[in-house]
Amino acid sequence: MASQLQALQSWIKGNPILASVSGAAVTLFMVAYRDYLDYVSLGPHGLPDTFWGWYKQLSWTLGARNDVTVPAPYNIDTVAGPHDRSSFLFSNGKKGPRSRPGKAPGILRFVAPQRQTTELASEKMKSKMFAYLEDIVLKDSVHFQTHLSVLEGPVPALQIKDFANIAERPAVYTWTRGEVCHIHPPDGSTHVVLSLADQRRAIELGWSRRHRLSGGMLPWNYTLIYAPRNDEEFEIWKTIVDAGTKFCCAMLGN
Repeated sequence: MASQLQALQSWIKGNPILASVSGAAVTLFMVAYRDYLDYVSLGPHGLPDTFWGWYKQLSWTLGARNDVTVPAPYNIDTVAGPHDRSSFLFSNGKKGPRSRPGKAPGILRFVAPQRQTTELASEKMKSKMFAYLEDIVLKDSVHFQTHLSVLEGPVPALQIKDFANIAERPAVYTWTRGEVCHIHPPDGSTHVVLSLADQRRAIELGWSRRHRLSGGMLPWNYTLIYAPRNDEEFEIWKTIVDAGTKFCCAMLGN
């Protein structure tokens, strides 16, 4: 066996093209394997934390966008739905959020899940965020309910109440199966459906970016809000989530 391996190595070395191809294949395999290990280390989320989950999100790369921090990379006249031109961030005379100080946090390179890698929310902050979703339901149990996310697995989510039983479901929420927003426990970032006007402003001010599948498998409105780092940013986070609920109520005709 040893002599056969030596003969094979000698043959490969004697064939420069084959040696180059073999080296490239080994390098590619190692890069893919490390990428796979990084993926499964994330734990449970919307996709299985297995080889097939990794492969599925990798296949989505072909349809994923890289312009997620461009405020509006679309023709608004073509993509806008009802109330997409309306801003709910500045409703009722609110001043609206200021610009987010500092650089944007690091974001995972995977198409899914979309998570922060730096400036993670504290456990205390995440508890306040989860409680705020419950407060929204306490104030408006007609339109909203809290439940585990239908998009990302066992994470807290705010959903349209009894969405499956609504006769005329707003198109933007059919993509998310009635989900208005959900919080990611590992980092404290949040996905929320905003009007396009509010999404654009939130991106311009540095508080958010779109998902890489927004405008494809997901609606353009699907937005990642960065985790709040302090109490002042928690208030801004609440303002953005509130804008999402107001947009939802407008879409429901209320």
